[in-house]
Amino acid sequence: MQKYLFITLLLSFSTLINAQEVTINESFENVTNVEVNTVFSDIEIVAIEGEAVTVDGYVRYSNPNQEYEIKAYKKGTTLYVTVEHPKRSKGNASGKFNIKMPAMTDVNINTVSAYVMVQGVGQKFVKINTVSGDILAEKIGSDMKGNTVSGDIEVKDLKGNLKLNTISGDMSISDVDGNFNGTSISGDFHIVNLKGDRSISTISGSIR
Repeated sequence: MQKYLFITLLLSFSTLINAQEVTINESFENVTNVEVNTVFSDIEIVAIEGEAVTVDGYVRYSNPNQEYEIKAYKKGTTLYVTVEHPKRSKGNASGKFNIKMPAMTDVNINTVSAYVMVQGVGQKFVKINTVSGDILAEKIGSDMKGNTVSGDIEVKDLKGNLKLNTISGDMSISDVDGNFNGTSISGDFHIVNLKGDRSISTISGSIR
């Protein structure tokens, strides 16, 4: 038993030592909208004072024969942040992005399995699309749309209208000033202090 445990620890240590990493730490001016496209990298977005958007992140991967690339570039006043992946990924990979921006910046996030946290932003919209990752949105100053398959969604303190769609993920919303439109198949709804109207469609999920 001890022999197998030693081998497992040795392999884990070897993988950690041999991990490859790409990073980004850049600032951008004159940005009104940020669009992030990743597969697995967790994303945390927070509002800060000032006019610049800063992108700080990394991607680590275990296979030295494959390459990942982080790209951040502007088109007009939109900042795009993407991760270029190998066509056929092998081995383990993980990543995380911390993005800081002025409060009046709009956000559009597309991911697959990442955890997404957005706090204190939004002038016209905040949009988040994921498959299995959880979503947390707080102190949003605009309308918001969120879509997921199995991830849970939590929204707290939103000034605009809210539209959420999920299949099996649960939804928890509180302190929403606008209207709420929610669609689910088996996910549960937990609603506190909704000031606008609500329209909810579910098959087997509960509504509280």
